Amino acid sequence: MSEVELELESRVIEGALDASPGSVDMDESQLIKLDAHIQGLMAAEKLQGGSYLVARHGKIIAWRSMGALTGTTGRGELLPDAIMKISSITKAFTAAAVVKLIEDGKLYLDQPVASILKEFDNPMHGNITLFHLLTHTSGLSPVTGYYNEPYPRPWWGEDGMDGWIAKQLQGTLACEPGTAYNYSGAGFMLLGEVIRRVSGQSYESYIIDNIILPLKLRRTFFQVPEYLHGEVLTITQYDLDALKDQEDEDLRYPPRSASGLYSTLYDLWRFSQMLLNGGAFEGTRILGRKSVELLTKRHLFQIPAFHWGGKVKDKGHALGIDLAIDHMSYESIGTYQMEGAGRSAMFVDPVEKLVVTFFVPSVYSWVPESVLGTKQIIWSSLK
Repeated sequence: MSEVELELESRVIEGALDASPGSVDMDESQLIKLDAHIQGLMAAEKLQGGSYLVARHGKIIAWRSMGALTGTTGRGELLPDAIMKISSITKAFTAAAVVKLIEDGKLYLDQPVASILKEFDNPMHGNITLFHLLTHTSGLSPVTGYYNEPYPRPWWGEDGMDGWIAKQLQGTLACEPGTAYNYSGAGFMLLGEVIRRVSGQSYESYIIDNIILPLKLRRTFFQVPEYLHGEVLTITQYDLDALKDQEDEDLRYPPRSASGLYSTLYDLWRFSQMLLNGGAFEGTRILGRKSVELLTKRHLFQIPAFHWGGKVKDKGHALGIDLAIDHMSYESIGTYQMEGAGRSAMFVDPVEKLVVTFFVPSVYSWVPESVLGTKQIIWSSLK
């Protein structure tokens, strides 16, 4: 490795801050350990880089980045405002949109999906509700690898995405609706279609008009403009190809409601802070306070989840958002959180009034130290 590459790997870049850690009762000497922690994982070749944003009481007190922007070449610096595909964090935006339609009186939580999508009007799927889709308890196809095995059946077929809803409903359910948690991207694609049918505009347009633009999320996109491609964090060749192929997507494809968004740490903070504020940010209201409560409170109790090698007997979950219920966690009980493949993450701790977002890109699907270790350093800095 050249001296230039070594310098790039160790360089830490800081974004604009609102306050010092000490002013919001956080220990800066503990928080600064994050840099060495991420650099250690980079040196061990577990991460290509990392960035994090920490805010408490609505003030950004840490925002730093280091490492490479492009995983395939190791070139470019990962800057604090880099754009990254946030994958499953998109589901939090989708769930917020469904709740917004609920507060507008256009949907209700236990509404049968069959009342909107006729393909569900059959004995197997007729009892599936919006609640089941939002909590991954519908029994519809789990995502690839959920049971540590390949996706059980291809659903796209010879005709591409024609009839994609019916294709998603092929085969048997993984469980009776409401009896088990089975993480399903298909369920959130279908929620995107529900949003389209009820709102009268495309899923993507609804998210842009009702969340992205009002919140002034200036670097959050379903399709990143070409002039910004050089500012997108990518890990593999697949990421680069997906970025370049965005304009060629067939309009028949399902809504990008399961994993389609690109965003930044700062924009994710604004979205998270809006939720923490009870639905409003900088004088603009996105959701009502009771709607945020519905979105973020615990809805699953004593529901099993046997996934990714784990056997969870009591899966805590909000609506489309994961929930901390384990007393072994550093974050407070009731913290709502989402992670995206790649690895992106957002955490909202309502007890500590703390918002944390970070990118820890890696070719590995799961590096425990990059997520768990990062959380532990941040939360243990609270005085």
